[in-house]
Amino acid sequence: MLARVVRTFQTSRLLQLFIVTACIQGGVIISQFLIAPFVEPGVVGVVRSLETVLALVVLGGSLGMQSIAIRDTAACEHRTTQQAVLRQVFLLVLLTSSIVMLGIYAVHELILTTAISYYVFLTCGLVLVTNLLRVTTGFAQGVKAIHEIYLPLMFVTALGIVVHVVLTCYFGVQGWMAARYLTELSCLMAVWWRMRGYVVPALHLTSVKSGELRATGFSGLTINASLFVRLLVDSLPILMMTALHVKTDEIGFFGLASLSLVLGLLPLAIIAQRAIPDLVEALRNPSALRVEFKSLMKMMVLVSSAVAIALMGAAGGWLLFVGGKYETAAHYVLLLALSLPLKAVTLACGTMLVALRVFGLSLKVNILEGVLVAVILYVGIPTVAGWAGVVAYFAGTMLSLVFLLSAVKMRVASLEGEWDDATG
Repeated sequence: MLARVVRTFQTSRLLQLFIVTACIQGGVIISQFLIAPFVEPGVVGVVRSLETVLALVVLGGSLGMQSIAIRDTAACEHRTTQQAVLRQVFLLVLLTSSIVMLGIYAVHELILTTAISYYVFLTCGLVLVTNLLRVTTGFAQGVKAIHEIYLPLMFVTALGIVVHVVLTCYFGVQGWMAARYLTELSCLMAVWWRMRGYVVPALHLTSVKSGELRATGFSGLTINASLFVRLLVDSLPILMMTALHVKTDEIGFFGLASLSLVLGLLPLAIIAQRAIPDLVEALRNPSALRVEFKSLMKMMVLVSSAVAIALMGAAGGWLLFVGGKYETAAHYVLLLALSLPLKAVTLACGTMLVALRVFGLSLKVNILEGVLVAVILYVGIPTVAGWAGVVAYFAGTMLSLVFLLSAVKMRVASLEGEWDDATG
């Protein structure tokens, strides 16, 4: 039995990719859940506010280089060109992360002097460390070397989760920040050690051609704009609650509920990432493309429904058998979980548009959704606090679903018309 499990891990690239993604993004999420029983809701609220802002600044410093690392290295046939790609993304991440870190320092010193801005200032080094970790794992995916890093990454992340809980219990938010640095640096060192044959030559940053660097930077900027707006929209409830001085306990309750959705979306994101090559291959045959899209949609809805049922079961069990100070968070989860199938359809449509090389539409829809969400939050937070976030989440998801699903249907119908004209 054990041998069969080991063979499954060794042969399944999807499972290995799931583990790597879960470690990089899920380790921090799981840690936030685990600290909740041991600290006050106010500490959870501060941690959620801090992590929400950190997610934005980390993405701002990435310049879309993780996607570039996956795409460009997968297109390279020789090891030297793969190392050249890694060298470019390393240099761009170093430059953009440094600019973001200087911006954080300037904002903290000249504009904001809140506790959250101080915590973000203290943890701004994570912008560089986290982005180096993500582009290296993206490079490993591009060169099909995920099998080299998933086990050490899983081991270090598990230790990091324990460190987060212990340090936060003893030292509060300061302990959380120390644990974040320790865990991210340990993960980066583990991955770099396993990928040292690629990483060490790529660290010769002076061997970069300026023209190629500019081209890579502009490509990453386009990708990053859409990702940043999407993350900003998802982060608006926490950001606006913090800006409107909602009690940190209430932010903690909604923060835990929103974390459950982030965790539930991880498998959906991995399924979507794996589906892109199949959709691209089917572009020349609209009938096959429609079949692939329906298959993707079906899988996304089934997985999201299963996750939603699991979340609702967990929240209901908490309310029935545990109760206590986090009952409000459980009520939020019961309702927010219902949005997961809707979110799955939206993500499937966005994946289809990427395969069709339609990039600008998703960015415009994300901006439109952000405006709607911001208005609902601004009006509702002073009256109903976290419940405004629930309403805004559903309204924004429905808006994106209608626009993106309509766009996909029109694009596929247009492709079928072009195909009929070409073969008619």
